[in-house]
Amino acid sequence: MMSFPNSVLRAIAVPALCFSIAIGNLVSPTVAYAETRNVADIFSIFEPSDEQAIGASQHKKIVEQYGGEYIQEGLNDYILDIVLRIVSTTEQRNQPWRVTVLNSPVVNAFALPGGYVYVTRGLLALARNEAEVAGVLGHEVGHVIARHGVQRQSRATGVGILGAIAGILTQNADVARLGQTLGGLFIADYSRDQEYEADSLGLKYLGSSGYPRMAVADFLQRLEDHAEFEKKKAGKDGQSGQFDFFASHPQTEDRIDRARSLARQADEGERDNGRDRYLAATDGLKYGDDIKEGVIRGRTFIHPDLRLTFDAPKGFQLINSTRAVYAQDRNGNRMVFDMDPRGLRGQSAASYLQNVWMKNYQVGNIQSLDVNGAQAAYSRINIKQNNGRVTYLTAVVINFGYERVVRFAYTSKRRSNELEERYIESFQSFRPIAYSEASKIKQLTLAIKTVGYREDLDDLVDEMPEGKFRKDLFLLLNPEFKKRDPKRGDQYKIIQD
Repeated sequence: MMSFPNSVLRAIAVPALCFSIAIGNLVSPTVAYAETRNVADIFSIFEPSDEQAIGASQHKKIVEQYGGEYIQEGLNDYILDIVLRIVSTTEQRNQPWRVTVLNSPVVNAFALPGGYVYVTRGLLALARNEAEVAGVLGHEVGHVIARHGVQRQSRATGVGILGAIAGILTQNADVARLGQTLGGLFIADYSRDQEYEADSLGLKYLGSSGYPRMAVADFLQRLEDHAEFEKKKAGKDGQSGQFDFFASHPQTEDRIDRARSLARQADEGERDNGRDRYLAATDGLKYGDDIKEGVIRGRTFIHPDLRLTFDAPKGFQLINSTRAVYAQDRNGNRMVFDMDPRGLRGQSAASYLQNVWMKNYQVGNIQSLDVNGAQAAYSRINIKQNNGRVTYLTAVVINFGYERVVRFAYTSKRRSNELEERYIESFQSFRPIAYSEASKIKQLTLAIKTVGYREDLDDLVDEMPEGKFRKDLFLLLNPEFKKRDPKRGDQYKIIQD
């Protein structure tokens, strides 16, 4: 969620790094908050001839949406070195590029026109070695060299523009997170042929750079494993529809088989996957949610710095971002939570809801109420869209004190008492938390350790923080131990607080 002040931004000018994202439309375009900047308004229609200017004009705004740049001693320069190695094998080796590591836990990376490229720390935590990250870069450099994004820009308009300039590589829950973090943007896939072409070019560049070509298929498999892990965590709510909506094409399974087949056709020789270098560079990497932006624990959101907590409605999956907290269920019902730091401005909660927050809509009955001792107001609003359909909005304002007001907006495709009861339960769960409770929330980090004498898998898993799926997470980070027992001297990844 939003933090105060905004993160300091930093960008590195280098040759290319790219990956892919899918964009989901989480926030209804009909719910436009007067006090909140919508991500959609940072994109405009443009000519594809001046790609450098396009990227330059959007860079700062993009970085803001992902919690700022993530900076760790040695890591940023290390990613730069990988980029230089990949791009030096291409015909655009002399083109100026910029790469930014984003302070986001999502497993993704993407590029804007003009060589503005972004990779998340979430992706870096998932990758097993340098070659897998280089495979990511090679795939997206392939998109850039083939000018796939430029070919599609002429078809892009309005809020769909990011979908036209970003690649689609993965189909997992974190793709949903990334799209929803941006909010209100449309899915726009590359064609199957374009994806296959980028895969082939990526394999070519990977081999030319001295990496094992099989790393492309290896990382595609890592994405599949990550998707299954996210589904398992989500439980039954994650098994139907919720993840399918964000799936890209072609199917990742097909691309894994194809990438493996192409890699087998080349003479690999002796190639270094850079595992030791990679583990050394990512030791200490921040993992999961940045506690300065708040953390997600199942359906519960906790912000230690702002000292507040609430639950999403039952069946909803939470997604955090710099400016707001989102949630969505498998039926497309949505929640947005944000804060107005200017507070009620001398008005009642009901007056603020009608005259400030929802001033652009026809608000009917407003109910004043108390939420855990705080003054609040609640209203149900029907918003007619241009296509004649109706969005059903439940709007809630709660006075958080210290001249701050928090807001819940729940949007639905239909009205139902059962759904409304879940919304009421959600906003009534909002409460401030004491310092003692906030201080228990610790930042998770990725640590690199070495298997000791007589240590087995259970011993290593026991080092992880308590959690229902900690063994699954350990094996996701260390998939080699699915097939064999840990041996003394093996290096492995561990999450610690």
